[in-house]
Amino acid sequence: MKKIITLSLAALVGLSANFSANAATTLDDLLREVRNQEQLQKQVNAQREAEFRSNKATQERKLRDARAKLAQAEATANSLQAQFQANELKLTELETELRAKQGNLGELFGVVRQSANSIQGDLKASIISAQYPGRDALLDGLNTSGTPSMQELRNFYVLLLQEMTEQAKTTSFTADVVNKEGLTESKTVKRIGAFNLLESGEYLVYEDGDISELQVQPGAKVLGTLNDYSGVSAGYGSLYVDPSKGGILQIQKLKIGLFERLTTVKYMGVAGIAVAILLTIGLIIFVISFISLFVVTGPAISAQKKSSTPKNNPLGRIMKVYLANKNEDTENLELKLDEAVLKETPKIERGINLIKVIAAVGPLLGLLGTVTGMIDVFQSITLHGTGDPRIMADGISKALVTTVWGLICAIPLTLLHAVVSGKSKNIIHTLEEQSTGLMAQHEENNG
Repeated sequence: MKKIITLSLAALVGLSANFSANAATTLDDLLREVRNQEQLQKQVNAQREAEFRSNKATQERKLRDARAKLAQAEATANSLQAQFQANELKLTELETELRAKQGNLGELFGVVRQSANSIQGDLKASIISAQYPGRDALLDGLNTSGTPSMQELRNFYVLLLQEMTEQAKTTSFTADVVNKEGLTESKTVKRIGAFNLLESGEYLVYEDGDISELQVQPGAKVLGTLNDYSGVSAGYGSLYVDPSKGGILQIQKLKIGLFERLTTVKYMGVAGIAVAILLTIGLIIFVISFISLFVVTGPAISAQKKSSTPKNNPLGRIMKVYLANKNEDTENLELKLDEAVLKETPKIERGINLIKVIAAVGPLLGLLGTVTGMIDVFQSITLHGTGDPRIMADGISKALVTTVWGLICAIPLTLLHAVVSGKSKNIIHTLEEQSTGLMAQHEENNG
């Protein structure tokens, strides 16, 4: 059909071209030209008809060939369908025969698959897998519904036996270790059964197929036994082991020491910071009072007691008052000396009472912080309930930090107050004693 349409268009174009090229000048010429064109058109139509008939025969032949191929394909499909049904029947018979031959083995394979499924997670997390990576690949095949081979069953038995025997061994091996900076290094690792991995006096953890260093190591007591154990070449040595196979060591990442908890603003709160500031002020006052009483005033008074020449110290100033008023009568002189002692007393006791006040206020501020913290905890329980005890415990811990700060403030400042207060009382007692002595000397001099 494409060829016919193409030839028709070509004839029309040629006819138009000839007609325009041989333009008639008379009616006879025009008639002759029309007849010629009509004759040409008949030839073209005849040629088109012949080609169409020729193509029709070809199309009919192709149609017959296609129908023959379709019949052949349908016959093949029917044959394959019959073969498929026969195979399905044969497969059903073979499966029935397999189940009959397996007998109790089917239950055995089910137990094997169940065991492989249950142990797979434990095997991946086992520290022994750090030394023997890729051991769990066998379990992937056993977890399928297919029938395991004899070799797979034997390998599964060897795998379980290896896990049991390696738990009682202490061995060293070379492995890649992820350090605290996230870089991988090849190191010699010591494995303690299925409990711990050690390297260079530190504990390692095995997680997600990688051996890595702990960001936070256990306390000095635990690490001390590790060093002792590493130094033992024969016999027995003491060592802390992690029965959770790394779980307790992982908690070290979240563990916050008492010192860190006490010095973190998050846990101190406003009350804790206020108590810390008061403690600092109290210590500064104590240092100043200590220097004044034990370094300046005390030695100066001791030296003044051995000298009759008044100097610039409390006892020297009292002696100056005595010398200036020694001609007065006894009552007036006693009043003058008592006044001088009372004038020196505030200077000696300066700041000591403030230490006592700070020691008393510190625990009260700490208690205030604890109460406000507990109010926040109970508010959180009211809003969110007690679904997660760790959140409640953390809030209570924060609340108790201020109480600890209050005690830290009160206990040392109370002791320090007792020290400087005792020293000041001794000095004042010395001044009163020396004043009384001067009065006795005055009485003796006046007969």
